[in-house]
Amino acid sequence: MEKDIRTIKSILIIFVFCLVIYLIFILAEMLIPLALAIFIAILLQPVLAWLDSKKFPFGLSMILITFLTVGIIYLVGVLVVGTWNELSKEQDELLQNINERLNSLLGWINSFTDLQLSADEFIITIKNLISADWLIKSTGNFAGALGDFTTIFFMTILYLVVLLGGILKYEKYISYLEEDIEEEGKLLNGFEKVKSSVSTYIKVKFFTSLLTGISYWLVCWIFQIEFAIFWGFLAFILNFIPTVGSIIATIPPIMLGLIEFESLTTLLIFMPILFSVQMIFGNVIEPKLMGSRLSLNTITVILGLVFWGYLWGITGMILSVPLMVLLKVILEQVNGAQVLVKLMGSKNLS
Repeated sequence: MEKDIRTIKSILIIFVFCLVIYLIFILAEMLIPLALAIFIAILLQPVLAWLDSKKFPFGLSMILITFLTVGIIYLVGVLVVGTWNELSKEQDELLQNINERLNSLLGWINSFTDLQLSADEFIITIKNLISADWLIKSTGNFAGALGDFTTIFFMTILYLVVLLGGILKYEKYISYLEEDIEEEGKLLNGFEKVKSSVSTYIKVKFFTSLLTGISYWLVCWIFQIEFAIFWGFLAFILNFIPTVGSIIATIPPIMLGLIEFESLTTLLIFMPILFSVQMIFGNVIEPKLMGSRLSLNTITVILGLVFWGYLWGITGMILSVPLMVLLKVILEQVNGAQVLVKLMGSKNLS
């Protein structure tokens, strides 16, 4: 009888797990803004606490945060649109350089093979991608993406206002919830672990991403790569995607350098420098600053990246590490889940 009960219990756990994943997937439009708002609220809680200690009105704090958020989004939009416009204006020169480099490379390949490769179709595809006509044809998709972004943005702000309204008193709320729990302080301890780990991760990630973006911009500016500011910004954003983000950010400037550099020696100097910047900040400085406070091993980070990326796309990739920290702390409170906790990393989050 006891064996049958354990079997039924295991089946029910698997069923509930699959159901939760399914709900997370189909409710992504509601849960993504909530997850963003939770982590932003955790990050802003010390700032709000400091403002509250200085008797700064909460309403003014929220207005300030809203204006700063809208201002940052506006500046990002100006940068992206401006880069696209410049790219469209210089398409003829870029296409000419691409055509020359490709014909030279394909001519060398054709001299050793019978393939007779041509760059014409590739050039036509590139021209269509950076032309104004393509932008007009893609207006429907762009409008849809803009609508989704606007919905997520306003829902995140709405959730954030609600969460920030009570986060200064989170200890009282959690203590109230713990009244019927035998182990007093368990929920509060778990929340403090999530708060400490997520706050540390976001701060370190922002700092290293900022330094990575500035370094990419400086390297591209020194080597006179066009749109250096945009490549720096792209590196800053993509660095928030664990493991692969900063590597992906090196590809566009290198491809542009391959087109623009007249000397192969310059390219061979530019590439190692850019990759060295990525390696130093991603594999040396960031782990050193993070220390053992994150408490997730590399395999868990990669699996979380794939899992949350599949469920929530790019947003899931960016939030994958904080979400895995949250999942790990939840599992620590579940009896019988100690094996999973150990597989995810060390138990203590300091």
